[in-house]
Amino acid sequence: MHLPRALAHWAPHLGIFPRDLAVSLGPVLHRLSFAVGPLQVKRHQADGEPDGYDGLTRRGSYERLLTSEWLLAEEAPDEFMRRAAGGEHLFLRQARPVPAASRVSAAVFDAGPNQLGSPRIAQLAALIVLSRRAEAAGVRFAWGILQEPDSPLFEKVTEAGIQRLLQARTPHEATDAQVAAWHNRLHGWREADDIWFVGPPRLSAVPGTRGASVLQVWDVLDPEARRVAVRVRRGSGGSASPAITLELPDHAACARLLRDPFSAAAAAPDRLEAPLVPASDLLFAANGSKLFARAAGGGIVAFPVPNSPRAPAGAPRLYDPWPGQPPAAIGLAQGQVILAAGLPGGGVALVYASKKRGGGGTPGVPCSPVDAPFRAGGAGGPLRPLFQVGVHTYILDAEGTLFRVWDGDLLRLASRVSAAAYVGGHLAFVEAAAAGSPARLTAALAGSGAPRTIRILEEAEEGAPAFFGFGGHLGHPEHGLVAVAQRGGAWEIYGRNRAWLVPFEGTRVVGVARSRERNEPGLLLLEEDGRALLLASLGGTRRLPAASAEIRHAVACPGAPWVAWVTVHGELTVYSLDHDAVLLRRVPGAADEELPS
Repeated sequence: MHLPRALAHWAPHLGIFPRDLAVSLGPVLHRLSFAVGPLQVKRHQADGEPDGYDGLTRRGSYERLLTSEWLLAEEAPDEFMRRAAGGEHLFLRQARPVPAASRVSAAVFDAGPNQLGSPRIAQLAALIVLSRRAEAAGVRFAWGILQEPDSPLFEKVTEAGIQRLLQARTPHEATDAQVAAWHNRLHGWREADDIWFVGPPRLSAVPGTRGASVLQVWDVLDPEARRVAVRVRRGSGGSASPAITLELPDHAACARLLRDPFSAAAAAPDRLEAPLVPASDLLFAANGSKLFARAAGGGIVAFPVPNSPRAPAGAPRLYDPWPGQPPAAIGLAQGQVILAAGLPGGGVALVYASKKRGGGGTPGVPCSPVDAPFRAGGAGGPLRPLFQVGVHTYILDAEGTLFRVWDGDLLRLASRVSAAAYVGGHLAFVEAAAAGSPARLTAALAGSGAPRTIRILEEAEEGAPAFFGFGGHLGHPEHGLVAVAQRGGAWEIYGRNRAWLVPFEGTRVVGVARSRERNEPGLLLLEEDGRALLLASLGGTRRLPAASAEIRHAVACPGAPWVAWVTVHGELTVYSLDHDAVLLRRVPGAADEELPS
């Protein structure tokens, strides 16, 4: 892996990370290294055993007088005596080994609750800085966990060691006894005289840290910022330096650093019972925590989506509150699943589903249509999203009409809605173009629920599809990241900036998402053979892992960097674009059948 020239100093340690994470850590390492400073190696002169000669000197035994000086004694004895009296003779200087006082630099990291989250990233940076600092001074480096005073010390910064540091979490604060145990252990190690404790500010007041340096780390309590504060207190009575703040990488990079910094994890496949196999299009919950689909055995199946490849996946749940009558829409309302079904006459019934597997729940008041009937679409129709925004519930029917539920009434809000998503605390949606009416990007505000046009899409193709996707900081605060088909076959992506892309011939657009590597939006494309997905942006193309069979449905999540697909055989995969790994994989079949690799 080639790192930017500015990171060459850190390359020996950053080389084990994916390039984008290594680059994002660079500014943190540079700022922290200035706070810590170089390792000052003190040397004691002339106290080693003689080992040859290493130069000339004006003083010494006449046994080591230069031969040229003896020649002068024979040829010009008066000059020889004058130089002797003036101290001008030259002698060979004896070389002696020069032992360093700091032959081992050691660091101990607090794994307690005050160091969870952002401070743990600062600890990771401190591990790299202190290790590189010792390496530059030519001394050994060792480190350990404060709450584990009897555990072996690590002597290198490796993938396994970094994972050990990140996973050494405990709900217990370090005790004075643990600090004292480390104090006795390290101070009894004659070679270790550059000792660091890395943890919360309280460590500086613990008697066991006296004589050692303390790198104090604490979280900056600002929900709008990604910062941690650090302060250095030098050992041997040194005073504390002023506190400095470290600007951390973006949320996605921080999450990967804490959960899977080497992108090595991948979710193992699990068996899926035949009645729960997805039998429709896929639909993510607004926050990306669940993936919904119609179940082959009836009802709707919800798959909990883990937030990292290492996190365990919960069991799927079946919601079937109206046996024999398929739900038309589904979503989350304050963390609880809410379903909608069509009623005779174009009305809607809502159910806040029970968390117990097998359906049931609390029915809401049936909602009657006011100005248009709700079209449920039946068991073979698309599964539509349902959104809870403040006191309002919004439902999209099978024909693309968006309704708002209020006080038992079902009010039509917009027609020809080709895509909708929950963005920035309100609902954003695209009204497709029709004869004499351009496409519109619209928001329904949380307070009044009144729709407001954000952007008129003059070039959008009539009846063209649209997709919302996860954009992170690239998304617009009012509508996030959205792609809309344009006349002539091109697509325009609207975020904080606009991008114009033409899909590859033979591919089909199935979504839009942020390309993490290139920090730009891209179209999610299904290849012509239907076996793989591409994320194509202006800067390049990334191919996602190939499916085991032809992909029947694929979707990109607007609320998280996830992509999901299901094959014609019912195999379900949820993939993280940020982790570059599979989060969830469910394979249909009997429990005793061998799972594919």
